[in-house]
Amino acid sequence: MLFQHSYRMKETACAKNKEAKPGCYRNIFAVWFRSSGWRQASKCKLHIQSLQCSVKLHRRRRECMVKQYSSDISNLVDNDRLPEALTKAKQFYEDERRLSAYDQVEYFCTSMLQSFSPLNSQSNAHLLPEETKEAMAGLIFAASRIGELKELQIIRSLFVERFGLGFDKDCVELRPGHLVSSEIVKILETKMPRDALSPENLLEISKNYKTNTTTYVDSASRDNLGIAIRDIVSHIGNSKGH
Repeated sequence: MLFQHSYRMKETACAKNKEAKPGCYRNIFAVWFRSSGWRQASKCKLHIQSLQCSVKLHRRRRECMVKQYSSDISNLVDNDRLPEALTKAKQFYEDERRLSAYDQVEYFCTSMLQSFSPLNSQSNAHLLPEETKEAMAGLIFAASRIGELKELQIIRSLFVERFGLGFDKDCVELRPGHLVSSEIVKILETKMPRDALSPENLLEISKNYKTNTTTYVDSASRDNLGIAIRDIVSHIGNSKGH
């Protein structure tokens, strides 16, 4: 009897050891889910396309602001109001840098859409094609620094869901071996140089604004002159016909 009781206890212990822990099932399911076809692929693609549209809208707004700041700086410099011009110049340079960042984001979007299919079949970010990895890294990094582009935050969360948090942290924190391009890092991380707000630079901004304005006015005048000449010729031709 004692022997049978001892044997049954051993059997029970073995059975308990063989039982899989709940955490094991969760890990197995997570690996299977991420390695299968990406269910959010279409959603991610739509958000990237939406981001392209959003970038265009924000770029137009920033360009208008830059143009207005240039005009203000030019007027202030002409009236020897340099302290006020310096305040405007700071925002001018910030918006110029933002425009450069938008160019990079738009480039990353185009690269992602051109090589999107690997994201659907590959859940390991490091096994993706180089151009796809670099574009994805650029978008993740930009999402952590550009708050006004809401689609970027959604796309970043979808990347974390698909490829895990490790790749995301590598890009955001610029860890060794990260794949974020030096160009976007330079634009978003570099502080404004002190000489950017020098009187010489203010004069340069003013000069460029006046040159661009003069060029635009001359071009518009030439266009209007051409229209006027065509109207006169057309009127003469019609008069002769009558």
